[in-house]
Amino acid sequence: MKILKYTFGCLMLAFLSSSCSKEEAGVPEIIEVEPKPTAAFSYALVNENDPFTFKFDNKSDNFKETRWSFGDDSTSSVVGPTHTFLNTGTYAVKMVVLNGEGYWAQREETIRISASNLIKVNTKPIGAGKLNLSFETNIAVNKTEWRDGYESTDPILATDKSIDLTFESGTFKEIQLKLTTAKGSIATLDLFVSELGLIKDVTTFENTFSISHENGGGPDGDEGSKKLIDNVITTKVFLGNVGNALTWQFLYDAPQIVNGYSFTSGNDAPERDPKKWKVEGSIDGENWVVVDEREDEMWPEDKRRFSRTFLFTNKTAYNYYKFSILELRSGSNFQMSEVRLLEIPQ
Repeated sequence: MKILKYTFGCLMLAFLSSSCSKEEAGVPEIIEVEPKPTAAFSYALVNENDPFTFKFDNKSDNFKETRWSFGDDSTSSVVGPTHTFLNTGTYAVKMVVLNGEGYWAQREETIRISASNLIKVNTKPIGAGKLNLSFETNIAVNKTEWRDGYESTDPILATDKSIDLTFESGTFKEIQLKLTTAKGSIATLDLFVSELGLIKDVTTFENTFSISHENGGGPDGDEGSKKLIDNVITTKVFLGNVGNALTWQFLYDAPQIVNGYSFTSGNDAPERDPKKWKVEGSIDGENWVVVDEREDEMWPEDKRRFSRTFLFTNKTAYNYYKFSILELRSGSNFQMSEVRLLEIPQ
């Protein structure tokens, strides 16, 4: 028994000695590290008759958690969600994936849903100052509304697929077509029409806008030059001490036919309205052709933010259109709420 006890004691001593020597040597503990995540996804329409609903396919690697934001104040933590947008527009869809250690990767894609790409509006003059409007679309439409104006509070004129409009000579109408799907998604088209058909607003269509004078607050200021073409008549541009030397110009990426425009007066100070001006077109920016001239023009003093439309004959597509203010009603300060360039059916 003494021999066995001695042998066992020796073995224990050897084990303890061995353990102490490993700790003293600093042998590292093996810790497994997760691979870093990578982010990728694709998307596709669920149904061609519903251009608002998309299925998102998560193609990421090495992740345990997914976070989505769809650019419309909606989010999801589903790995591969299906999402319905409620309006047309441009949406930045972001996906973030994380592994168990908190490392993350992100992917962003842009989805554009354009009403003008989804809806085709047809026009047909039917005589005696009348025009028929109808539409074609692949959208599964649950409700149709033709409105007299661009606001949701404007009267509904019709709920059928087509509508007949009546015009007084030389007048125009603002008509909104609003289509709603069964899921509540909405596509709207704001239409500017005459008895001859659709009027195309090319004010901000693929062009560069420039002006000879600028407001002290800069183009983005409260009364800067960008207010001239923001399509909001409650804003305005104000330019002090310009005299009769003010010009502004539109340079289009591709030639456009412009044969009409509208000016909307400012909210006050009628003396700042233009009285005399000319409009020129050019293909190369060096050789100019006068396409319209006006003088002794007046806006009502008691009706501010008043829009007037000016038509002229032009069948040439120009790259450049330049407006030159030759005389103000009085003084040297200029203001205007809005300018719109138009292509009117001829």
